[in-house]
Amino acid sequence: MTAVDTDALIFHLREHTAGLLAGTAAIDLLARHRTWLSRPDFCHHIHLALTATGIPVAWIDWPAAVSALGRGQLPCATSEAAVLRIAAALGADLPVHLHQLLGGLDRHTIALVTTAITDANGA
Repeated sequence: MTAVDTDALIFHLREHTAGLLAGTAAIDLLARHRTWLSRPDFCHHIHLALTATGIPVAWIDWPAAVSALGRGQLPCATSEAAVLRIAAALGADLPVHLHQLLGGLDRHTIALVTTAITDANGA
């Protein structure tokens, strides 16, 4: 991915998921968590391109990001890994074991996850 500021990146990712509640909830979870979208090693899993009409679009390769996380290529705290896995589950319907992930999250992060799940449901 070429260099782009985080706010612009969030805008383009949200544009790509417009109309997809779970996809937008995944992007919003990462944006509100304020960890992953500013990390250069994670940004290798974000693709930025221009449409034929010159409009920028961005998307996350969720399976590749989760695979990199599992291989230790995205070192992070346990709670950060949980947020990424939950976002990937929302964004790409990847399996996640909430029982294993939720226990290590603080109140603030639980609130972010709860909001994302509620948003994905359209409520």
